[in-house]
Amino acid sequence: MKRVLTITLNPAIDVRYNMENLRIGNVNRTKEVDKTAGGKGINVSRVIKKLDGNVIATGIVGGFTGKLFLNKMIESGIENDFLETNYETRTCIAIISDNTDGVTEVLESGFGDAKVCEDFIGKYVDILERENIDIVCGSGSILKGIDPLIYNRLIDEARKRDIKFILDTSGETLKKGMEGKPFLVKPNQEELEDILGKEIFTIEETVKAAKELVESGVENVMVTLGGDGAIFVNKDCVYRGTFPKVEIKNTVGSGDSTIAGFTYGISKGLSLKESFKLGMACGTTNAMLDKTGDIDLEILNRVLEMMTVTEL
Repeated sequence: MKRVLTITLNPAIDVRYNMENLRIGNVNRTKEVDKTAGGKGINVSRVIKKLDGNVIATGIVGGFTGKLFLNKMIESGIENDFLETNYETRTCIAIISDNTDGVTEVLESGFGDAKVCEDFIGKYVDILERENIDIVCGSGSILKGIDPLIYNRLIDEARKRDIKFILDTSGETLKKGMEGKPFLVKPNQEELEDILGKEIFTIEETVKAAKELVESGVENVMVTLGGDGAIFVNKDCVYRGTFPKVEIKNTVGSGDSTIAGFTYGISKGLSLKESFKLGMACGTTNAMLDKTGDIDLEILNRVLEMMTVTEL
């Protein structure tokens, strides 16, 4: 099995509060609290490990919160090698309440500097060489104060070694990162509209827009469409994936779980079509659970049987 490296450049201690009634401007008491090492790349790592994949996680942490983060990583059993700095790792809060729809999130910003950036790139190159990495997943935002083109540099180092780089970020970081021509990007419809500066209304328009990204040099594009499934496009094929209607509990981390399933499929030698299907099934399974960036293998197997992928 191929070895996967996940990158989380802006990790966090994720705190999940479950409560009966969220009351703005009042005291709120929780009925359940969960604190985990968080960040999009950590979610990807967790799901790949659940799938019995060969994964190692890296990124940038610091301060007292960073030490708690590393302790949580040890508890999780995920192999990791993070750069430690003096900048405090952020804390992010997700509130799930019985009286509100969706998840209320409070997200801190994380910070770094030019030296932190260069030190991490050095560590990253060392890991690529030492651990015989075959696939890299770069996920999420970057620390304020580091090189805004850091993903481009990481993609370039991977390409020098014939390593696939999957990029899952958003905003300007995604726009700049695509210039590095990664193996895969996974925008949602809103992000795709932002990249191209135009609204998209139909599946046909989504496919056409994804093809524009492929023409720009990105090898594969997966566009997630919420309840309408997802589209997968490269220069040779177009796939439409749909999933069954299920009871949704927590969609946070579903995109990361999708990336994890796809990456695991590629690492196992599955076709792009089967990897795409597995990715969507993992994302759907995550949405059926309370936890963030997690799957249940029994549920996953049931969901997989109900997934459909057709070629357009």
